[in-house]
Amino acid sequence: MRAAVIFLVVLLGLCWGLNFSLIKFAALTGLSYSLIAGLVILGNMLIFGLFSVLYGGQIRLERRIWWFFAGCGLIGYVLPFFLELFAAPRLGASTLSLVVSLAPIMTLFFSALTRTDHITVRKGLGIALGFLSVATLALQDIAGLRAAFGAALSAALIVPFCYAAYHVFIARFWPDSYKAYEVATGESIGAVFMMVPICLFWNDGWTMPALDWSTYWAICALVILSAVEVWLYFKVMQLGGPVFVSQSGYVAVISGVIWGAVLFGENLNAWLGLSMAIIILALILVAPKSSSAAHAQ
Repeated sequence: MRAAVIFLVVLLGLCWGLNFSLIKFAALTGLSYSLIAGLVILGNMLIFGLFSVLYGGQIRLERRIWWFFAGCGLIGYVLPFFLELFAAPRLGASTLSLVVSLAPIMTLFFSALTRTDHITVRKGLGIALGFLSVATLALQDIAGLRAAFGAALSAALIVPFCYAAYHVFIARFWPDSYKAYEVATGESIGAVFMMVPICLFWNDGWTMPALDWSTYWAICALVILSAVEVWLYFKVMQLGGPVFVSQSGYVAVISGVIWGAVLFGENLNAWLGLSMAIIILALILVAPKSSSAAHAQ
């Protein structure tokens, strides 16, 4: 059983790492960002809705918590996805994966600000190392910080802040009696409703090109990959608990860099390697201990 859980953890990390390269592929198709985001989020809604029907027999959308689904859809879907689409082709899938991997560290930072978690010396050091890892990425192109690289890095840095705010928001306002797949369905529906006015009124060249596999394969892959990630996430949580889920983050950091190098030929320079090492060390420092995680489970 332990070997099976370890295999699933590695597979989950590989999927998470691949996600950034697929986002770069999608951004390079020439389709508008609003169209890409709309199609992917709509696909997620259909898949998660199917989960709810299969596992719960219905899709629960109580009016009293519409605000909760809207908040989750905004900071967990719409805003970070647009930022990733902007950053991926300019920054590279490898660098983007490293920056977004700061999410657990920034989650801890937000938890400290909202007093939902206690900051120890160990966790504080992990937070400091997380920000240091971003500084090493910036040092690889000081001149470029005022150009496209700097704008893309700034956009990418907002993504883990969004995910951190999302995790804290969910932890504080999770609706009673709702299961994870029900919340996943509700937030994806909330995101779809937000995308409707964006697609209709945001003038970013929104058109629906003729169906062509070379154009839409990355979008289809993103939708399918998200479904696989959800299944793996719930499976690992069921078999191994939150400690094992957290370990997939280390795999995602490494696999994100490797996928970027394999699929796009991105350069694995010394600054990237140093940043990856620092981020992995930071994640180890902020990871929950076995005893506390078992209590949380």
